[in-house]
Amino acid sequence: MKIYVSNFGSNNISVINEKLEVEDKICLDENMYVHHFCIDEKDEKIYIPSGLNGILYVIRIKDQSIIDSISIGGNLSQIVMNSNEELYIANEDSNSIYIVDVKNNEPVGLICVDSMPHGIIIDEEQKKLYVPCLDSLVVIDIISKSIVKNIKLNMAPWHLNINKEENIIYIVTKNGSIILVDRFTFEILNILRGFKFPVEISLNYLKKEMYVTDFCNKSIDVLNYKTNERIKNIGIEGRPLGMDISNDGSKLFVSDVKNNLISVFDTSSLEIIKNIDVDKEPTTVICR
Repeated sequence: MKIYVSNFGSNNISVINEKLEVEDKICLDENMYVHHFCIDEKDEKIYIPSGLNGILYVIRIKDQSIIDSISIGGNLSQIVMNSNEELYIANEDSNSIYIVDVKNNEPVGLICVDSMPHGIIIDEEQKKLYVPCLDSLVVIDIISKSIVKNIKLNMAPWHLNINKEENIIYIVTKNGSIILVDRFTFEILNILRGFKFPVEISLNYLKKEMYVTDFCNKSIDVLNYKTNERIKNIGIEGRPLGMDISNDGSKLFVSDVKNNLISVFDTSSLEIIKNIDVDKEPTTVICR
């Protein structure tokens, strides 16, 4: 297991090993300001969209070198890759999703969406790309590359996760709520309230639990995703932001952007195991 953490304020990515130690640091150029990224495990590459200069950088993990840079333009926010080796990059300036062919590292398409697309996610089983925009959720068919649904929300959605067991799309909003949408019909099923500024959601299928980082409440909310009942609120002496769960569901990794560390929790006890010092402003956390 490896845990990759983007450190926005230091222009690098920390690599944490199974011993919960920082074993490496991938140093990046000054102008990259890495916030979100995705990993191609097969080819051992990292793809980083820059919001500063509109360039998509391709990093080879082995020697930490920039092997390609693709000028896309605009304020690039988040990026995902599907099994067909296509990259989808949200561009908040042009209100669009860019499609890049990984094999040739060339832009191959553009899909216009609503205002300010951000926390995109791919549903491989349904062949869909979900795009939260300023006041809507746009659903794109990744085969036809066309919009199949536009759901008006008017609640400032920005991050997503998919519960493949319950067939629910969780939409995190900036107004302090989480919208539950049916994965197949796209009907709104429920709205969970009571958060201050929720950011990310992780799911633990073994425990039937959902974890939510709440930036302004300085906490992690733990919910039973079968009943949506709050189980526990874990206070954080900082500002929790990004989050991911280990493949076996035993550990939860949370970035603290204020104290520049990763907090590791044991999901069986919901107690903290260790705080790992990383660099400035850790944001995205990816477990592999």
